[in-house]
Amino acid sequence: MVKKKKRLLIFLTILLTGAGWFSAAVVSVMNDPHRNQNIILNQAEGFLEDELYMRAIPKYQEAADAYQTEKNPEIEKMIIAAYKQAGKLEEYYDLLEERIENKKAEAGEYMELAKVYADAGDAKNALKILKAGMRVYQDAGMEALYEQLRYGIKTAESNIEEMKQPQSNGYIPFFDGTKWGYADTKARLVLEAGYEEALAFSEKYAVVKLDGIYTLIDGSGDWYAVDKLGLDKVTGHAGTRITAEKNGQFGIYSNTFTEITGAVYEDAIISENGLCFVKKHGKWGIADGNGTMITDFLYDEVVLNSHAEAFASGRAVVRDQTGYFIINEKGEALNDFRYENAKGAEGGWIAVTDKTGKWGFTDGIKEQVIPCQYEDAYSMSCEVAPVKYAGKWGYISKKNEFAINPEFEQAMPFFEGSAIVKKMGYCEIMTFLY
Repeated sequence: MVKKKKRLLIFLTILLTGAGWFSAAVVSVMNDPHRNQNIILNQAEGFLEDELYMRAIPKYQEAADAYQTEKNPEIEKMIIAAYKQAGKLEEYYDLLEERIENKKAEAGEYMELAKVYADAGDAKNALKILKAGMRVYQDAGMEALYEQLRYGIKTAESNIEEMKQPQSNGYIPFFDGTKWGYADTKARLVLEAGYEEALAFSEKYAVVKLDGIYTLIDGSGDWYAVDKLGLDKVTGHAGTRITAEKNGQFGIYSNTFTEITGAVYEDAIISENGLCFVKKHGKWGIADGNGTMITDFLYDEVVLNSHAEAFASGRAVVRDQTGYFIINEKGEALNDFRYENAKGAEGGWIAVTDKTGKWGFTDGIKEQVIPCQYEDAYSMSCEVAPVKYAGKWGYISKKNEFAINPEFEQAMPFFEGSAIVKKMGYCEIMTFLY
């Protein structure tokens, strides 16, 4: 009897243990995220086979939300593909935007979304997407589309034959054949042509000559100061300083026409950074806006840019007996390179010539970054440079490719996204759209 009880007890123990193992196995299977996720995915794929996209998508989403496995990134792509197959393009592109924002997108997704924006005429957002993509991927397709879109321009025509470069506020001095006035970058009149001379605006003010007297005006044409010193010629204006000629000598003055240095130089040029090149005994040196010398009188020539200034982005081009070279604001040569000729600094790569007289470009680090091959050129700004090719002017990019085709009689450097070109004898104002 005792033995039977022992056998029964052993049997029950085995039974209970087995049941426990079975129960644990069932629970384990039920809690297996891979298995459970696959079940849901199979359901989604069944709906997908029948093109029941709007039933498949929630299942895919459930599989992604309920379980975290190595399949989740792939499931996210399945959801995106399903929206596209369903023709739900708004949702599809929203998901691409989200993946790009979260830095999960593949190169093809950046490209696809950029093309959607470009095809819709929204190059601004297309460029934004491409720029983000190029930070992550080295993709030739993205780079090509970016280059194609980034140089979109709009053009404002005028009946004016002479314009100066725009400056701080975008106002452009123009000459109507008799007097000077100011237009904006859309070629709209902002100040009537009534001045004998008109300098570009610097910050809020410009120097003009009215009835034979130099006057400081604001953007509305209101007077802020009048010259009582009897200046013969104002040659430059930057911030609160001007350079001017009086009785055959040049000096640095305030823009309200008070003496800073008086007339003590043979010549003087001021740049937008407030630094002046001043000339004595046939040599040029650099001074600050108060006339304090930064360098000795070292240079034979100072090369002016399209704004009749020397410095741009902290660099200037000068010449001594060894040739033309580039200096910084301390007067230090950037390198040992010397050129046969060079154009003034505009803020980017600088136009230089070799012994053949052809024009190319230096970045100040390499002797040439674009080989000397053009008939003429200006230094680069806004990442493009005007060059003369086969008798016509156009604009090249840093890749030495035409960003704007050569079709102009003259083309000036871009400034803050706008440039003056000449066609059929008249000035046009081109502005980058993006």
